Amino acid sequence: MTLEKTLRQQLTEPGNGGFHVNADGWNVTLASDKSDSLSCALKELALDRGTPIKEELRAWSQRVAENATGLMEPLRVIEVDAPLGKALLRSDAPTLRGAKSHYYELLLTRTDRTSANLRRYIGNPVGGEKREAVPFVLTHDAIVKLVSDIVGTNG
Repeated sequence: MTLEKTLRQQLTEPGNGGFHVNADGWNVTLASDKSDSLSCALKELALDRGTPIKEELRAWSQRVAENATGLMEPLRVIEVDAPLGKALLRSDAPTLRGAKSHYYELLLTRTDRTSANLRRYIGNPVGGEKREAVPFVLTHDAIVKLVSDIVGTNG
C-alpha cells in the first residue's frame, strides 16, 4: 500500500494520541492531542527513513518551502547547513496574536538517513520569553498533502 493510502486509512480511524505508520520506505509519526473524522490537533509530525533521499538538502528544502501549501503560513528556508545535513524552515510571516508570534518550524535532515520534523511554536521574540510548542490543527487532506510535499516523488 502506498504512503498516501496508508495515511488516509489511518486518519479515518480517529483517536487521541496519534499513530505511527510505515510505507514506501518512510516512517511517519503523528502525535496528536485530538482527532476526529476530518482533522487532527497535532503536536508534531515526524517523518523518517533509513536512507538519504535523492535530492540534495538545499534543493529539498527549497522544494518543500515552495510546495507546502496546507499550512496557515507559507514556509521559507531560514538556514541550510550542508556539512551537518540540516535545513531549517519557518513560517514566512508568523501569525501575531497580541505580542506573541505563532509559527511553524520544520527541521529537515539529510545525512546517511532522512528525517523531517514539523512543530508549531508560540513565543515573544522581543520579550525574551522561551518559545513553547503548541498544537496545530490540520485537516486529513492537508496532512496527506504535506507529507507528500515533504517526501516528493523521488523519495
